Amino acid sequence: MIYQFPHEAAFLPRTKLSYVNLPGILSDGKRDRSGRVSGYVAIQLGERCYLVFLRNGEPFNSARIQPGSRAPIALSELIRVVSTESERGEGGQIGYYGAPDAQLQAMLATLLHPPAEFGAPIDTTRPDQLFPTLRELRFGGVLELADGGRCHYLSFEDGAFRGGWFCDRDEGKPVGDFLRDEFARAGLRATPYPSFPELPVQAGPGFVDLYRRIVGGVLREVSQTAGRETALGLLRRAQDTAAKQHSCVAAFNVTDEGRISGDPVATPAGLTEGVAAWVTEVLIVASDYHGVDPAATIEKTARDSRFVLAEHGFFQRLPWALAL
Repeated sequence: MIYQFPHEAAFLPRTKLSYVNLPGILSDGKRDRSGRVSGYVAIQLGERCYLVFLRNGEPFNSARIQPGSRAPIALSELIRVVSTESERGEGGQIGYYGAPDAQLQAMLATLLHPPAEFGAPIDTTRPDQLFPTLRELRFGGVLELADGGRCHYLSFEDGAFRGGWFCDRDEGKPVGDFLRDEFARAGLRATPYPSFPELPVQAGPGFVDLYRRIVGGVLREVSQTAGRETALGLLRRAQDTAAKQHSCVAAFNVTDEGRISGDPVATPAGLTEGVAAWVTEVLIVASDYHGVDPAATIEKTARDSRFVLAEHGFFQRLPWALAL
């Protein structure tokens, strides 16, 4: 199944993945002012479609869609998967399309939220009843219409239709006529989703890597006092504890060699809170039982990145006074 989504412009029409440098597309906005546009990159690999969303040329979220499932995916993991598939030469297509922020917000609602509960599936053979029902329910959110791999998005507020984005609609054709034709298609599915109040932002690869380095630095510092095996045990037990409240922490991997890897999917604030809780748990135990100075450990580990960490409130989430 080839997935198609609405767009206002095709910056890169669908082409072979092997011809394109995905990291180059995603960093173009940093190099060229003309590349600071909003839209999405769609990568088709067999039945899977990976989507990277960009605002003003900066990637801010990513997701995966395939028959039967859809979910967020860390941008770093997506780039790694696409790179591997491209190197294998197993095909795949890529396209880069321009779209307004409101459309990206609607698309992400259908990828990151579970469907809204309506009590019963929507009968697309009775469109005459659909819109009155949405008005009666005062539905606020996104209605996705899917016809095979073609997706359309309708936005509603308090039951009223506010606008939409449609795949392959002739601009000269009224929206009502277009929808009438779409509802006449066999196999059309209509699925409601709650909307996002604003564009959801995922912590990017650089931000994730920063916290990998912070956790790795804490591990090295604690190892000097408590020994590596003890420090690894502390880190892993603290990870289990912190993950109960912050699921993103569970996505990190701690190897026996002390390497920190993993691709958590979280907002910048959620990732900051999770890592702060993890580090706090480690250092409290290390202080109580192994004589580690928590404040000195953080100061040494975080000094080079202190301005970025301070901007995101990392230090405020720790229980120690720091001299940074």
